[in-house]
Amino acid sequence: MRAWVIVLIIIAAIIAAFFLGWSRVPDMLANNLSKKLGVAVSIDSMGLHPSRIDVNKLTIGNSRGYSLPKAFSAEEILLHAPLTNYFSDDIVVDEIDVNDIYLGLEFDSTSGTDGNWTKILSHYEDTAHLDETGGKKVTIKKLICNNIRTELLFRSNGGNIKKLPIIKQIVLTNISTEGGFPTDQLMSSILGQMLKEVFIQQNMNNMIKGLLDSPGNAVDVFIKPFKGIFNAVPNDKSNETLSA
Repeated sequence: MRAWVIVLIIIAAIIAAFFLGWSRVPDMLANNLSKKLGVAVSIDSMGLHPSRIDVNKLTIGNSRGYSLPKAFSAEEILLHAPLTNYFSDDIVVDEIDVNDIYLGLEFDSTSGTDGNWTKILSHYEDTAHLDETGGKKVTIKKLICNNIRTELLFRSNGGNIKKLPIIKQIVLTNISTEGGFPTDQLMSSILGQMLKEVFIQQNMNNMIKGLLDSPGNAVDVFIKPFKGIFNAVPNDKSNETLSA
């Protein structure tokens, strides 16, 4: 009888230790992202399920010297995949749902793409080493971004904030990356592809005046310095976008 009691106590202690350790994961992940992005990052909580990981209330702060209170936030991010998939060299995530998104775009002027996100992505590019070879491969079968609310600010225009039309949904399929840590690949896929699609859907070419007379377009000019961030390859034939 005593042996069973001891076994139960040991099992309870292991379970308690696991959950106590898991409770620290959101702060550890947020601190890691903060160092790599060069801005404050917070995660309210995370949930662990056999076939899903939940990230609740992720907020990415803005670069120092910029006016918008934050650069990005998502009410929840749901990663649908068996936990065993993350131990493979070829990680396959069946679906990622990013819900209730805020995106803050702040540019130094109307004649170029330099701004808060170029600073954030430049820091990420330097620290995350996404262009390293020999790392694990990550494939996201479907990335769904829901309810994207975007605020736009040109610092040279007196700091007036423009609220862009809400994008109800962006759906991207078969996004593949290779190089760097899996968490960095997942984050770069989410941020990189979302930014690229928002630039396209919000017709940023017409908003950034200096690019109208330049070869290419705002998307190409914006992503050119950050090939490591935007190296995810989506299947364009399956992309869908719904606007409000």
